[in-house]
Amino acid sequence: MDRTPLQYLVSGRDQSGYVSLARTTTAAALKKARELLQEGYVDVRICTPQGRVLLSDEFDQFEA
Repeated sequence: MDRTPLQYLVSGRDQSGYVSLARTTTAAALKKARELLQEGYVDVRICTPQGRVLLSDEFDQFEA
């Protein structure tokens, strides 16, 4: 059986639609989420492998 590592899901929405991206580390998820915010995405959030959903105002508390 193939075991894929647990992943963080980074999602956000802009004028053209919704994006959801997988990242394998906390640092990579935070970096992508911040990039989306800088690009003008809204409702940016990170879902951890444990199912916790972090909103953009919680990113600083979730440093790697």
